[in-house]
This record gives sequence, C-alpha cells and structure tokens, in this order.
Amino acid sequence: MPRILIYNFNPHSVNNAHLGFEELGYPVLACACQENNLGNDILENELNSMIDSFKPDIIFSYGWWKGRVDIEYFCEIIKRKGIFHVYWAFDDPQCYETISLPVGKKADLLFTSVEECIKDYKNNNVNAHLLIHGCHPSYHNKVSPNPDFKHDMVLLAHNYNVKWDPDYFSYRLNGINNIIKPLVEKNYDLMVWGLWWDSPDRIYNLPAQNYGSALPYGREAEIYSSCKIALGLQTVGDSISHFSVRTFEVMACGAFHLSQYSPALEHFFTKGVHMEWSHSPEETLELVNFYLHHDTLREKVAFQGQQEVINKHTLKHRAMSALEIINKYI
Repeated sequence: MPRILIYNFNPHSVNNAHLGFEELGYPVLACACQENNLGNDILENELNSMIDSFKPDIIFSYGWWKGRVDIEYFCEIIKRKGIFHVYWAFDDPQCYETISLPVGKKADLLFTSVEECIKDYKNNNVNAHLLIHGCHPSYHNKVSPNPDFKHDMVLLAHNYNVKWDPDYFSYRLNGINNIIKPLVEKNYDLMVWGLWWDSPDRIYNLPAQNYGSALPYGREAEIYSSCKIALGLQTVGDSISHFSVRTFEVMACGAFHLSQYSPALEHFFTKGVHMEWSHSPEETLELVNFYLHHDTLREKVAFQGQQEVINKHTLKHRAMSALEIINKYI
C-alpha cells in the first residue's frame, strides 16, 4: 500500500483532500503551506524533512501556489527524490494556463476538475485525468438545528471582485443577479455568510440585515441543517463536470439545495429529484415560493439529494478513482 504525502498550497481554500485516502486506510501525511512567499531554503528544508521522515511513494499536491511557493523548485525537489508527483487542478478552467499547466508539465500525473480541459493538457503532453470535488460525511452531515442560524434561506459564498478578472467572475455575477438580488429585493428571510459582501469595490453589496459576515470554519453543517433552502452560486457555466464544492457539502448535510444553473449540475443530478436550479430571477422566485409552501416535497428532495452524494460523491469515492489511475503508472 503506497504512502501518500499530501501537500496543500492554499489551506484557505479546499483543505480536505487527504480524508478520502485516510478512509481507505492508506498511510497519509497531510500538510499545508502556511505562509506567503515561502523561501526556497525553507521550502526545501520542510519538504526534505517530511520526505525523509515519512518516506512517501506519492506526493499529491493541490491548490493555488502562485505567491506562496516557487513551483518549479517544488517540483525539482520531488524529482530529485524520485517520488511520483500528482497535481490536482481543481481551479480549472480559468486557472488552466496560469496555475495548472505549469505544474502539469512537471508532474508525473495531473487530475483536473474540468472534463473539457483534458484534451488541452494532452496537447501539451500532460498526462491528465478527471477528478471532481466531493464531500466527507464526517464533516458534512445533518446535525441538530441551531436557533442562531435559523433562516428560510442561507448562502455560504464569497463576493469576488468582478474587476479582478471579468472572464473568470462573469458567471458568478450572473448567479448573484439571478439568485440573490431577487430574494433581497422581495425581503425574503435570507442570510449570507462569506467575505466582501459589504466591500465598496464590489458590483453588488448586501443590505446589513442579510449579511452575517465571515463564518468560522467548521460551522457549515449547522448552517445547512438549520435552514429550509440552502442557495448556491457557480463560477463556471460551460463545463459538464465542474461545479462548486459547496453543492456537495450542502446536499451531504441533508439541506434542500437551490443553485444557479450550470451544465455540470444537470449532468450529475436530476432537477426536482436531487436538487433545484434556476436560470432567471423569475424562476428563482417561483421555485422559492413553491418549496417554502411544500415542506414534505422539499424534505423529500433534500433527502434524495443527500443519498445521491453519500452513495456516489464522497472523498472516499474520489480517492478510489484517483488511486485506480495512479496505480497504472507507479
């Protein structure tokens, strides 16, 4: 059974990839880069120390590395040690050229969350395969409702600045306009947690009564277990495989999920059976009004969605898929 060192470049983003491998019983050492602009001397000392003590057969790295480590030097250290290096590019497609491809050209194997990117990787001689997000039932599960978080609708998401990258965030803005704005304008019981919803440089700001500020890590299950409808925003609107990891987390917690539409949601789930999605402000209001007045049906859809993700989309499932491919090359 191979030993796996998992290195996360950005622990403020996804930080649970190790859980699926651990659940399968593999020896795992999970670590995360805790500093920006980590010097090469420190990087080499830390990485060599972990490699020499843990003796991994595989290094599985992931996350946004720019501004955190010298990625060429990181890959060079691993190559000198003769260890099989896997990179998971879960920020594709927008980060394909700037973040994912540079690592993919140096790693032995790359996983991407975007089916459509695989042909581009292969055109660049990168050994690429599909690996999408997932949930972990020990973190994402239905818990007792917390009265402090009781609302008809909730959203856990950040309000990114569209001006940073208009192409990257344009679909996100589409979701705000279709999902959030109509509910705020109609004075629904909606609470949003996340960063920057009151920042003056954002295109859209939430009213104070709808904004709960940033949520401390680890409270997600309480939020989703205490609401009637958990909303979702998507950043990618043209992929059949990539959608927000929040979708899996919401559904694993047994919450009824209403999201901005994306082709990937339609590819993996059935509308009105596992969850709902909306294409427009009008459809959002219609769906919200319907499900707020049909508790039994709403709870049925939420349960069916929960069963779907628990049976098919946990991090254990993802680890099994990844190892099936990795074992062909090591």
